[in-house]
Amino acid sequence: MSSPRSVNTDLFFNGKNVNTSLSEFLKSVFYTDVASGSSDSLDIVLHNITMKWLDSWYPQMGDNIKAEIQFLNWIKDGDKLSLSCGDFILDTINFSGGPLEATFKALAMPANRSFKTTERSKTWKDVTIQNIGEEIAGRYGLKLMYDGPTIKIAVIEQDKKTDSAFLYDLTKAYGLAMKVYSGKIVIFDKGTYEKKKAIATINRSDFVDDSWEYSDTLEGTYTGCRISYKDEKSNEEINVYFGLVDENAKNSRVLRINEQCSDANEAKYKGAAQVNEANEKATTISGTIFGKPNIMAGTTVTVEGFGKADGKYFVDQVKTRVSDGTTTQDVELHKCQKRLSYMIKASLPVESTKKKEYKVGDIVNFHGGMHYISSYPKARGYQVAAGKAKITITNGSGKAHPYHLVTQNWSETHVWGWVDEGTFD
Repeated sequence: MSSPRSVNTDLFFNGKNVNTSLSEFLKSVFYTDVASGSSDSLDIVLHNITMKWLDSWYPQMGDNIKAEIQFLNWIKDGDKLSLSCGDFILDTINFSGGPLEATFKALAMPANRSFKTTERSKTWKDVTIQNIGEEIAGRYGLKLMYDGPTIKIAVIEQDKKTDSAFLYDLTKAYGLAMKVYSGKIVIFDKGTYEKKKAIATINRSDFVDDSWEYSDTLEGTYTGCRISYKDEKSNEEINVYFGLVDENAKNSRVLRINEQCSDANEAKYKGAAQVNEANEKATTISGTIFGKPNIMAGTTVTVEGFGKADGKYFVDQVKTRVSDGTTTQDVELHKCQKRLSYMIKASLPVESTKKKEYKVGDIVNFHGGMHYISSYPKARGYQVAAGKAKITITNGSGKAHPYHLVTQNWSETHVWGWVDEGTFD
């Protein structure tokens, strides 16, 4: 006779296992796992009939809590699957009556709360995002897990911002995800993770009482962006278009952005990040499913049983609830879409970098992207593929797109127009 499925939570307070002492009081545990934007969290809900939790058993703010969810007999009889929730710091205590309950809310953040509370001002020069992440993580005894491209920053100001808010805003601006989990600051490229193999399948039948919500919208989503920024050298307003389709295509939806950027490369990187973030809400599914131990934020799943909504989805958030030996999960998913991608081919200009000089007649490797009908800021542009090209004009009078290129191989690229600095080498 097979054993029934069951689930329980192993809890440790300041390194001590408290499963036995909490057994008669524990009502439920909620573990919230997020892909980006905040710290993971743990909510422990306890019966407080005796009022001892508000008296002699009152815990200390900053207490260390470790949690692990155990799934028993989940796939086959006798097996044991573990979901490590990580380490947390007790941050908030709530009490309520009717019924009498105590709720302990803990966050996956360093014991030194200044990470989220102390504002700092600093000028960062000639660094990468990884460099910044490593310095901030080291300040709080955290490790940095970085899984993204090398992104160079010429200069950026941290102006009266907490390290937490500054690092999150910085990673978001360049299309990276960031979270705090189990003693680590985790930074990764969401686009790369969306391409990974799905780790599980969620069927419509997995939703408790058929409780789900599906949304498909064009509102607030985009096929490209036009970025306006002021050139640091000429002080002129520069406009750059970058998109999945031509700006003048029938169904184009253009996001217009004003950004502080050092050059067209940085403008395109930031523009792509904003378009991709907006497009994540194009197609979404949320709801409550029966617990699956392998569903984690930051992974992809296959959704089935929803007709045209079927497909590959990215897991934005999972909230796992454990109560009375059973578990459910509130999931938030967005469908993996074609992302606007722009990887900086040339380093952002820094004081120590010598700028390469190009002349008429040079054969160069065009990276692909936009070419324009003139060198002026508001010139119409068109997307073309990468390939070899010849420089026919330099220092165009319009300055926005200073080089004129002519293809050297029509089978590679149709570039025949004005292009931005940094789009070839």
